[in-house]
Amino acid sequence: MTVRHLIGQDVGLPWLLPVALDFLRETAPEGALTGWYDDDLLSAVLTRKAPMWRESSPAWARHLNQTVGMLTELSPYIQREVDEFHAAVAGLL
Repeated sequence: MTVRHLIGQDVGLPWLLPVALDFLRETAPEGALTGWYDDDLLSAVLTRKAPMWRESSPAWARHLNQTVGMLTELSPYIQREVDEFHAAVAGLL
């Protein structure tokens, strides 16, 4: 089972989410330049429910928001997930 699968099933989020957020942040500049990005991991992270962001760590929501802001040319389905994430955590950003 991969990290994205575990995150998508809300397994081990206190340990896996910070690792995933750091990985996404590290790869964002290259992804923005090449137009390619790890949509599966990004999708798994973006689609965590709003209470998780509020209860676990609002700083993680801000971290993800900054990373997403570095990206360009997102696929329509990822852009929709970004928009839903923004709506869910608007008070935390």
